[in-house]
Amino acid sequence: MNNVSYYSQSIVGLQSGKVLACELLIRRQLTVVQNSKPFSANFFIDNLVELTNLKITAVKKIAEQRNVWVFMNFSRREIANISFNLCSNRLSKLLAHTQIVIEVTECEAKHNEVIFEKNLANLKKHGFQIAIDDYGVGLSNIESLNSINPDFVKLDISLIQKATTSKANAIKFYRLVDLIRNRGHKVVIEGIETKEQLLIAKKTRAELAQGYLYHHL
Repeated sequence: MNNVSYYSQSIVGLQSGKVLACELLIRRQLTVVQNSKPFSANFFIDNLVELTNLKITAVKKIAEQRNVWVFMNFSRREIANISFNLCSNRLSKLLAHTQIVIEVTECEAKHNEVIFEKNLANLKKHGFQIAIDDYGVGLSNIESLNSINPDFVKLDISLIQKATTSKANAIKFYRLVDLIRNRGHKVVIEGIETKEQLLIAKKTRAELAQGYLYHHL
């Protein structure tokens, strides 16, 4: 696992502009970036424990520098994996020092739904907060809100992009944010790249935002 590492991307309070959280994102080392293929789904399953150890190292470094939530991605298939309990047990030792948010990402690969639900319940029981990633595309819908009941809902980047194309789409976007918040979930608007997108995002009641516009924070 010497060819990959994790870095953090800021997540800010939408109204305050202050960094309140960060997301761990995987990247290849510079020496293997050229001509490298995208990570496969099996890569994350086959290296679940090793990648979790790298996440733990990254979280420890972040906790030494700032007091923020740390978001990290796990697919439904990873959470339903036989090795996931070992990973969550190791991650739980960090909870005394920082708040960890497990981002549930959708995947088309088959997984054991019973084990997924059991492991998700254990995460909540032990103090982890839960987020749904890329909400609004693919399999994510109201049913996923009902079944997962997340603390955070991260809106897919395509939604803020579409909201800038017309007033009607912007209104639909505002209504979606209100619908999610009225259900008791905090909203993270992903993909803030332009001042126009930021202006639309600020007109919502969403709590958090993330994107290239904040990359320097």
